[in-house]
Amino acid sequence: MVVKVINMQIIRYLLYSFLTLCSILQCRNYNWYRVKHQKSFNEAVTYLRSDVCVDPITRADLGTFNLCEKATLIASENPSSAAFYQLLNDFHPCGHNRCGGLTDWCIANIHWFVISIGGFGLIVYFKYLDYQRDVMFTKLRLPLSLGTKID
Repeated sequence: MVVKVINMQIIRYLLYSFLTLCSILQCRNYNWYRVKHQKSFNEAVTYLRSDVCVDPITRADLGTFNLCEKATLIASENPSSAAFYQLLNDFHPCGHNRCGGLTDWCIANIHWFVISIGGFGLIVYFKYLDYQRDVMFTKLRLPLSLGTKID
């Protein structure tokens, strides 16, 4: 009984250590994302204050190459909240385009999936045939009389 309690304490200690380490790493990631978003926020504000975005004639001449709209979107979001959303994106299963990569991998290896499913189907089919044969043999009986008269 004592060994079981000690094992549970070790498991609990390892779990708490793991959670603490993950929390520290997420704080580091949040800080790194916040610094990155703060830098892009400052660059966007500087770009919006430049004569490229302030002068309507220059802005119109740029046409579709106008980066003022992108700078406006970056400047409209608080860097801390953008860092928090990016941190949440790390936890999402499809965050940072992971599902797109998984989809590409599945499409590239579709032939292996088809071969595996076909092989599994053949195994199931042959096992079903064995089962049917076993059922047939268990229902066979010897005749009650072997040509002898019962008086």
